[in-house]
Amino acid sequence: MRRWLGGCVLAVLAACLFGCSATGPRFSEVSQNLPSLGENEGRIYFYRNSILGAAVQPEVSVNGQVVGKSQPNSFFFIDRPAGTYRATARTEAEGSINIVLRPRQTAYVQMSISMGFLVGQPAFERVGEAEGRSALPPLAYGGTVPVSAKAASATPTAPPLPAAPAAETATAAPVRQAAVAPNAPAPAAVAIQPPTAPTPKPVPAASEVTPFARTPVNDLRLLLQPTR
Repeated sequence: MRRWLGGCVLAVLAACLFGCSATGPRFSEVSQNLPSLGENEGRIYFYRNSILGAAVQPEVSVNGQVVGKSQPNSFFFIDRPAGTYRATARTEAEGSINIVLRPRQTAYVQMSISMGFLVGQPAFERVGEAEGRSALPPLAYGGTVPVSAKAASATPTAPPLPAAPAAETATAAPVRQAAVAPNAPAPAAVAIQPPTAPTPKPVPAASEVTPFARTPVNDLRLLLQPTR
């Protein structure tokens, strides 16, 4: 029975804690994008890093003007001209603090809820810069001034290396081929015959030569005449 009751109490506390906490970006995500201060301005950070009295979240006013709420695990800030300011918050009792702000100064005010008779009572405490800066990074932003979270930094990629010049290569002139009609028949091979040797004339036979006996008589007379 006690374990069951203990579990219920823890569940209620967890619901109150997560339901009452600020849901804005973390200080570590917006710190680089916060507006810059003017020459005569200062900044006041209000933060609450305790879950004690998580359900008690009074409004915080500065010089009578509401500037935020005291939420667990959260912070907000205001920028004001140099001067003296009074921050207050009220439940069944009022908590307050006076803040002297100089030009270009950053002040840190820790908020908390202390035990009260019926309900927790708000309290403020001015802390040093080192303590305030170390407490802010994990806290969620709960203010009204618009802020933007920094974009996720991409891993830089090395620029592409310049392409190496292509080696010059001598290109031969394209050889044009004679266009051949598709399915054209191949030309017939021409047979080349070797030149024939001239046929020798027939030599007359000895019997066909005119014999001496058949020589005409007149010719014989001329041949047999004595030479003069």
